[in-house]
Amino acid sequence: MRAGLAAYTRGMQRVLVLTTDIEIVRSVEAAARPDGRIVRGESTAERFLVAVRDWRPELLILDLGIGLTAGGLAALLRDSALAEIGAIIAVAEPQHLPLIGAGVKVDDFVLSPIEESELRTRMSRLIWDRTGQGDGHLIRHGSLSIDLERYKVTVEGEVVDLTYKEYELLRFLSSNPGKPFTREALLNQVWGYDYYGGSRTVDVHVRRIRSKIETHEPFIETVRNVGYRFVEPVAPSNEGLRR
Repeated sequence: MRAGLAAYTRGMQRVLVLTTDIEIVRSVEAAARPDGRIVRGESTAERFLVAVRDWRPELLILDLGIGLTAGGLAALLRDSALAEIGAIIAVAEPQHLPLIGAGVKVDDFVLSPIEESELRTRMSRLIWDRTGQGDGHLIRHGSLSIDLERYKVTVEGEVVDLTYKEYELLRFLSSNPGKPFTREALLNQVWGYDYYGGSRTVDVHVRRIRSKIETHEPFIETVRNVGYRFVEPVAPSNEGLRR
């Protein structure tokens, strides 16, 4: 698979589900599909944690029916790999919610069997709150909006004219907010492994992108002695369970 296509796939929003119930996975897939999100299910806490680290999901859905005790759930959610990821709990009855325990990081809940339109709304709201991103085809950060489906970039509602490579570079960086990339890594991801130009190509394209989109606020940061990264959205403070 060419680097550009691989990067586009990684740019899609990922939803990781912990459950042994295939129907829950199917319901999450149905809720995620209209917004271009992709879903992965794991049936054990151990495999779930591995997937969190390797797959880097934007959202977690945990089925209380899997048999986790309140203490086991609390221990799982306190894992450092889950710290910045939104979490939705699926429960069979609302009265089971107090069993989760005080101090456990849970952002929202849905009742099982899952009502797909309700879950879709809750997923979109939580991903927006956590990352500033809308549906799987749209990335928003401050005044900047990137429509991945229409290849359109706007700042404060005004369309920005980018070349294809400028757009691909901005799309890749914005799909990985907060993560620094070397110039060589960006060359590989955006231009492909068969590109033999120098790393200065990246500097030139970043400078051109900045001149077009950074009218009032910065979006691309220079990481000294490394390369570049997209400004990471500030996650809101944990307000506990929202009903």
